[in-house]
Amino acid sequence: MIKLIASDIDGTLVSEGAHTISPEYYKVIEELADVGISFCACSGRQYQSMLDLFRPVSDMIYFIAENGTILRTTTKIFHSWKLEKDLVIPIIEAVRKIDGASIGIETLEKSYIEDGEDSDFMHLMRDEYHYDVVNVEDLTKLPLDGIVKIAILHPHAEAATEELRNDPRYENISMVISGEKWLDIMPREAGKGEAYALLQELLGVKKEETVYFGDNLNDLSAFKETGVAVTVANARRELKEAADIVELSYKKLGVLHELRNILGYARDYIAANGETE
Repeated sequence: MIKLIASDIDGTLVSEGAHTISPEYYKVIEELADVGISFCACSGRQYQSMLDLFRPVSDMIYFIAENGTILRTTTKIFHSWKLEKDLVIPIIEAVRKIDGASIGIETLEKSYIEDGEDSDFMHLMRDEYHYDVVNVEDLTKLPLDGIVKIAILHPHAEAATEELRNDPRYENISMVISGEKWLDIMPREAGKGEAYALLQELLGVKKEETVYFGDNLNDLSAFKETGVAVTVANARRELKEAADIVELSYKKLGVLHELRNILGYARDYIAANGETE
């Protein structure tokens, strides 16, 4: 029987940058908990943004934030992965040379940008994603020992960052496309899959007892660490090829449909066996 479910957010549960979600998701998460199935929100987003989205059920779920560099609940940080200090400034300087790119420096609790208080990037992060974000004059002057991720925003992130992603100087860090406009730069040992595997270990859950929902390249590592991989109709081709199940798009609440299926199977199992495994 399934004991743990994790889901990406943007492009999987909601549209990119949305700060509201169907209340039906809260209801099904509560119902899953009643039959012994835990839920984990897993995203490239900042924890504060995820918390805002899932607030009605936040105390009963797990969070994998910043593309797998933070694993936590509302009360406890289980683990975080941080970038090597020596790499941060060279990366910032390299990204500054990419025309049209914006940089977000992510720590455990806050995001930092240098585009300006009234910039489009600030409005996106603060008003759409609901990040706790601070504008600074120069990102390279920040303390460098607590950075979990560098987020790059560009209208065509995959093409614009190709040279950066292929630079041999950065072969020991992870760079993943997290959406049409996003590239996330993280420690090599971090990722959604790594964090999801650690959560399974902490909960004593077997891989075959888990499900993961995702839609983009940064979800592929989690597909490798789950018993059942599910994607949505609007997902990238690579995810559809790797998935065990392709559901309806996020617009048609495909994840909700599959969560209800899982809930039904769990209730049938309990009715037949009297208890969960």
